[in-house]
Amino acid sequence: MKNFLRRYGLTIAWAALLFGLSSISDLSSPVNLFSWDDKIQHALAYMPFGWLLLRSLAWKRKIHRGDFGFAIIIGVLYSVTDEIHQYFVPGRFMDWTDAVADAIGVTVGGWIFYRWQERWFSKQQANAQAPGENVGGLA
Repeated sequence: MKNFLRRYGLTIAWAALLFGLSSISDLSSPVNLFSWDDKIQHALAYMPFGWLLLRSLAWKRKIHRGDFGFAIIIGVLYSVTDEIHQYFVPGRFMDWTDAVADAIGVTVGGWIFYRWQERWFSKQQANAQAPGENVGGLA
């Protein structure tokens, strides 16, 4: 159970936070600069979800080819169910453009994790190839 929570706990917690926020009847932003501000908010809210989904799928290993696509599919399906959920919340409504913004956020968040992990693994390989060289900055 402890390993499950380490791997999936933050992802589940973020999904629960998103669900909780979409359950609030009047969740309007105090500042609206553009007519599409809410789309930016949706994408920003789902970016960490994309990061966390891919982190959970590629737990302690290098990302495989299908992990990124699978994370996006899970994130998009979750965002669609969240939009359907909002249909039943008084004062909220279902909007397919919100689901598109969520999907963009999931994709960008997953891509950022992918790039971060790629750099991390290449740094680990570089450190493993040159053990003991220039230890402590002394030549």
